[in-house]
Amino acid sequence: MRKDFRHFTAVLIIILLSLSSMACSTNTVQNQSQPKSTEEKVLRMDEENLGYPSVYTVSSRGRGYLMMSFIFDTLTWKDEKGVIPLLAEKWEVTPDQKTWTFQLVKNAKFTDGRPLTAEDVKFSFDYIKQHPHPWVYLNMLDEVKVIDEYTIQISLNQIYAPFITDVAGNVPIIPKHIWQDIKEPQNFDTPEAVIGSGPFTLASYDKTAGTYIYQANKDYFYGEPVVDKLIFSLSQNPKEALKKGELDVAQRTKYGEAIQLQKEGKFKVIEGPGLWVGRMYFNFGVPEFNQRELRQALYYAINRQELVEKASKNSAIAGNPGHIHPDSEWYSKDVKQYEFNSDKAKQLLDVAGMKDVNQDGTRDFLGKSMEYEFIVTDDRVNEAEMIKNYCSAVGIKINVKAMDGQSLDSLMKEGKFQLALNGHGSFGGDPVLLARFASEKVTQGSTPKITTQGGKGWSNDEFDQLFTEQLRENDHSKRYQKVAELQKIIAEELPTLTLYYKKITFAYNQNKFDGWFFTKDGVAIAVPTTQNKLVYIKGQWK
Repeated sequence: MRKDFRHFTAVLIIILLSLSSMACSTNTVQNQSQPKSTEEKVLRMDEENLGYPSVYTVSSRGRGYLMMSFIFDTLTWKDEKGVIPLLAEKWEVTPDQKTWTFQLVKNAKFTDGRPLTAEDVKFSFDYIKQHPHPWVYLNMLDEVKVIDEYTIQISLNQIYAPFITDVAGNVPIIPKHIWQDIKEPQNFDTPEAVIGSGPFTLASYDKTAGTYIYQANKDYFYGEPVVDKLIFSLSQNPKEALKKGELDVAQRTKYGEAIQLQKEGKFKVIEGPGLWVGRMYFNFGVPEFNQRELRQALYYAINRQELVEKASKNSAIAGNPGHIHPDSEWYSKDVKQYEFNSDKAKQLLDVAGMKDVNQDGTRDFLGKSMEYEFIVTDDRVNEAEMIKNYCSAVGIKINVKAMDGQSLDSLMKEGKFQLALNGHGSFGGDPVLLARFASEKVTQGSTPKITTQGGKGWSNDEFDQLFTEQLRENDHSKRYQKVAELQKIIAEELPTLTLYYKKITFAYNQNKFDGWFFTKDGVAIAVPTTQNKLVYIKGQWK
């Protein structure tokens, strides 16, 4: 009996050991099938302080619109190939191109859980028309009707050629139940002001430091973001911060630094379309700036190619007198050209009666010395000093005054300047960008304007007429001809001096996240960037 018991015990032990072994084996297989880490997926990027990222409180610059676009969606959007559906899954337009009907997706909702419906779309268009937004032009809007819960009809009082990109793809849809009682949207900066339907929510914004933290919207109708958190903060040296691992993306590196990173091979660098323009602004409240010969003389006097080579260290290409970028499908080369020619500049100034009367080295006009203050940002002093020397060579004295970007923008908007050197993105896409040269009687103060200039502006009746006509022309070839004529007027009249187009680079750690792309014609109305929110849906976390 004792022997049998010992035998039974031994068998039982063997069975238990076998079961234990099988359990361990099973657990091992199960563990191998689980993710090795549940660590939060965080991307850290450099960015300037662009204000609270709600619709009316964020910076009016293109990058401000991008920070807002992570939170708020539009009817259509763009990817690397062109226009795609977003909140609108499909649409159609009547033969006269004046009535657009959009079928909305049925699974979009705001981040407070409320569904997004046609009522919200109608409200958004009506609200933004009533409260003009620097990025949205709605003067062509006649009526917005709710057909049913997920169908919206937008009627125009006139054809607007870029409607599907620059209106449907640009108007942020805001929740009616939150905004309907907001009378002063420019002061609306509570947590409710950043409730949208986009792929991210605002977790925090440090107004002093300018640091943004965005959290993924797990219920985003278009697809859950592959990144859990985005952190944007100011960096004095993005290149070194990237190399030290303090950043995963360096957006604001200088061109030469990005190229150096590319040569070193540790980080990936992509170069995109130069939808960024640097230009000289005139305050036409200064009487002599209304003399076309003076503006032409300055353009002849400035060696744009040397400016690109020396001041920008080949990080740009020389500007086109017709303003539109040479890579654009709307570019026309048949415009007046201004090769560097100091003698030609002097001749034009002499003909205009701008001569050095008292022989002090500076020309005079109507009894006043031609001496001007030239305001620039701190990072463009080298360019400004070169321009100062070019102007001095033809008898015009320039005094460079450097300042931070916000101060420069404020002075320009208030018209408190004589000459300014400034630049902006949002330069590609539709030729509606030429609205910046149309007069108020055409734009009625509601057209998208970047780095808005106050003070007295340039105006030209022929330009205004052609600009209006091309906006209502749907035939591409006919519209191109009108846009080409607009470029001829710009090149002849020179309401601004287009100096150069900056090249755009983007450096990042491809071993952490990849899938970045430059949007065709830029995000919204042509913001040149890889910061398309679709990247965070379609990209690859490594």
